[in-house]
Amino acid sequence: MSTSMAEERGETFLTLFRHAGRHAAALVTEALGPQGRSDILQERWGVPPEGFGDWLAGHGEADEVRILLDRWGLTRHQAALVAAREGLGREISAAVGSGQAAVTAGRVEKEWLAAPPEFLRLHSNNQPLPEVARRVQARLGTDEQAWECAFELLVEGFTGDLPTLLDAAERHAATGVAADVRLDPKSSIEWLIELVPRDLGPRLLARIAPWPLHQLSQGNRRIVQPLIDTADREVWRSLFNAEYRLKHRSDDGAATIERAFLLRNDPLINEWLLTGLTGAEPGRGYRLAPSIRLALLEGRPLGPDAVDPLPRTPAVHTLIAAPPSAPWDADLLRLCYDSREPGLVAQALRASVEGGERLLTAYQQLVAGIRLWESGRADELRTLLEERSNGIRDQDVQDAFAAALAEGSAQPLRTAAAARREQGDDHLDEALRVWGLRLPCDLMSYDLRHYTQDELAAASRDITRDPWYRVDWDLVRSRLADPAMRHHRRRTRERYGALLARADCPPDVVTALTGFDPDGLDLLRLYADRAIGIRALSETVFPPLFSSHAAGTAVDGSRPGPGWAPAVTPEDVLRHARPVQRLLPHAPREPLGRLVAELLRQAGADTPEAEARLWLALRRLTPYFSGTLPQLLHTAARLSEGGAPLDVVSAADFLTGPGPHEAAELVRGRLGGSPGPWVHAVRLLAAGFDGTLPELLDAASADPQDAPGRAAVVHGAPAALLGLAPREVVAAVVGRLDVPTRVVLVRTTTSADILRALVRHGNRLVWDALLDAPRLKNPSEPFGWGRAGLYSEVLVPELLAQDDPWLNARLVRGECAWARSLDAANTEAVLAGRPFGPREQPVPVLPGLRADFEDWTPDSGAELPKWTCNADFYTSCEPVLAMQALMAVRRSNYQDPPTSTLSVRKSLQAASTIAGAGRFDLLEYVVTHWHIRFPYGEHRDIQNLFARAVQQRSATEIDTELAAAD
Repeated sequence: MSTSMAEERGETFLTLFRHAGRHAAALVTEALGPQGRSDILQERWGVPPEGFGDWLAGHGEADEVRILLDRWGLTRHQAALVAAREGLGREISAAVGSGQAAVTAGRVEKEWLAAPPEFLRLHSNNQPLPEVARRVQARLGTDEQAWECAFELLVEGFTGDLPTLLDAAERHAATGVAADVRLDPKSSIEWLIELVPRDLGPRLLARIAPWPLHQLSQGNRRIVQPLIDTADREVWRSLFNAEYRLKHRSDDGAATIERAFLLRNDPLINEWLLTGLTGAEPGRGYRLAPSIRLALLEGRPLGPDAVDPLPRTPAVHTLIAAPPSAPWDADLLRLCYDSREPGLVAQALRASVEGGERLLTAYQQLVAGIRLWESGRADELRTLLEERSNGIRDQDVQDAFAAALAEGSAQPLRTAAAARREQGDDHLDEALRVWGLRLPCDLMSYDLRHYTQDELAAASRDITRDPWYRVDWDLVRSRLADPAMRHHRRRTRERYGALLARADCPPDVVTALTGFDPDGLDLLRLYADRAIGIRALSETVFPPLFSSHAAGTAVDGSRPGPGWAPAVTPEDVLRHARPVQRLLPHAPREPLGRLVAELLRQAGADTPEAEARLWLALRRLTPYFSGTLPQLLHTAARLSEGGAPLDVVSAADFLTGPGPHEAAELVRGRLGGSPGPWVHAVRLLAAGFDGTLPELLDAASADPQDAPGRAAVVHGAPAALLGLAPREVVAAVVGRLDVPTRVVLVRTTTSADILRALVRHGNRLVWDALLDAPRLKNPSEPFGWGRAGLYSEVLVPELLAQDDPWLNARLVRGECAWARSLDAANTEAVLAGRPFGPREQPVPVLPGLRADFEDWTPDSGAELPKWTCNADFYTSCEPVLAMQALMAVRRSNYQDPPTSTLSVRKSLQAASTIAGAGRFDLLEYVVTHWHIRFPYGEHRDIQNLFARAVQQRSATEIDTELAAAD
């Protein structure tokens, strides 16, 4: 068990114990002993139950009382208990006094008497304690002049303590600062801005000089909205230039700022977002999702209570009418085929027929023609097709356009489009690509978590009402029934997840596409129906190998919000999802308290003594438990009656806690050294065996019965159990397991021995699952193997050693696409047919692998796959790969553009291969695009050398130069 998971399970007890009854908590506190009480006293963020403080006040050691007093303070009852005691020290006695009143926590008083810069250093989030914030708000109240005075004093660098600052503010002490003067903050002011009355914050922030705004908003998203609410164009411009980064998001800060700007529905802001406003740093721009850029170009409002269409600035109208440039890209053009703005439709169709890349499909070209015809632009369509008739590649589409222009009617286009819609498989794949682009961000992007349910619901409405694409749900079901789809849910979600955006997505498809790492799009469907949501939660596990963000999303999505009324409540999530440890940090306090009280009653804890026994049992139990909250309290009630966790905890939970080490001897003694019992035990666990570990060992040692069924929840227990087996048995056990059980092991193991056995006894399904297994790339252990160890040093070499043509191609296209020297060496070996394992004969190369690049020409308009782009291919004997080595660029710093990493000698070596093979078209491509290799025009002599070789159709001069370089 990882350290992080152990900490979570320790926190589980503390989180639940806060809801203990007063008298029961006092009994538990006494029974915990010094070390147990110390564990709770070290908890900084939660408040322990009142009974815990009562016992410490009456019976605790002086150090325990001192910590209690400093962290949480004392109630009046606790103060009286402390005052009645002797020997606790003068400091405690002075703080408690006569014990007639409650005592504020020491840390609150310390912060209250500190100067603002000092007390902010006490907290990582630059926020005062809630009690300190309450005191500030109570002192200044609704006196706007007092708030403004405090603001000015703080900006000017006030160095006194908080009471002195507030005294001066209440007196409206003159600061000597004119009301219209822009201020440069000399200390942190954001904490005060968050406490002022809502309408006052923007007015105060409007007085801040524009240049330091990035210092205020950096790392503090709560202040962004007041900054934007100033409605000051200079403030907005400063935010754009200094803080607003949308090319790459490292957290949800950029997404928050983006939405805050977009929801203002301001034409100037929309222009900035589209054109990429830049400031001191040249080249900085903002790359919004294609669907959002399309909405801004069309004038569609993204915030409430706005006219539709929004006014658009002249610059935006110029973007629509001018040839495509920024903010245009292929994905944006692909969405414009049916835009409500005819100019955008014309842009998309023009780019499709003029460009070398197939931006629009044949069906989308037909739809674009229909939309132009319906908008009265038939003449423009005629002119475009007469100029570029060869830009439409499909014969039936050419015939339809010709017939439409000849007849003066769009009916031939509609007929051809209807025929295309009948091509079920192609039509579905095309629809999935389009709907994925209509989402506010990439389907598999982490950013998808940052969008609220109402924003996703708006995208869902657009996708559901799409008049041009329909879904054959029976076709979808048949595809999802494929074993490869069932076992590789991430890949399935990546391909079909856009279907979750449709309001008519059937429940069985929803269930097939959602997994244990849900985001807002999953919850949009799962939580819309209570029965579906509860069933999904019951079949979901949030394992330690994933971020706790998934569990937080599951809890937060059950809370009502603007435009979102889920049918599932937080109590439903806490009742049915597992493990409880992942959910509790995100659980609302009141629903959790109600549920705990109800479950305690059901468990029969109707007296303080019975409840105390249950809490003590729960403390022993949580390290071994990975079930739901009701199961946890029910099992704790059983344990409180006597016995050990081994006797009451399910085998799966026991084995994924600290149990394997405690029970290793028991398990090995019962299952022995032959594979049979181990195979049966692993299969039982994979099928969802819910008995205890002794019961599992009894069942595994007995004669195997019929094959167990499949489990709904993927658990780490089978891998944990097999990890206890003797090394010489592991391979034999894996060899006798069925494929679904091996896939369960793939998803949960981090054992090198099990991985090797899975590879050697695998088939394509198992190999594919191994390459997709998230735990291998992101192990839960804080100091685990990681990608550089278990994955690349054990798994990939073992897979290559199988010398399977299909597997080699899979590895080249996936794992060798990282542009490393080792990737280039492995790829070259695969293409040459050299074996990696014991095989002596050459390994056939999958024909499709060579087809990825062999026939490519610069005029084809096709994009070469990522795996071909590697600077270390300069030694390749394949001309296309050598060309890719020449064109590979890398950024060496943040200021300069990417450049080629090849030395002159290596460039000559790659060029010699290209010219020697007679592929002067490739060498000409390199010469023409020299500015990509060297943006500042370096090595013009080498460029001219290559140009002469192209002109002469000879490699002689290049070879001579290469020989001289050697």
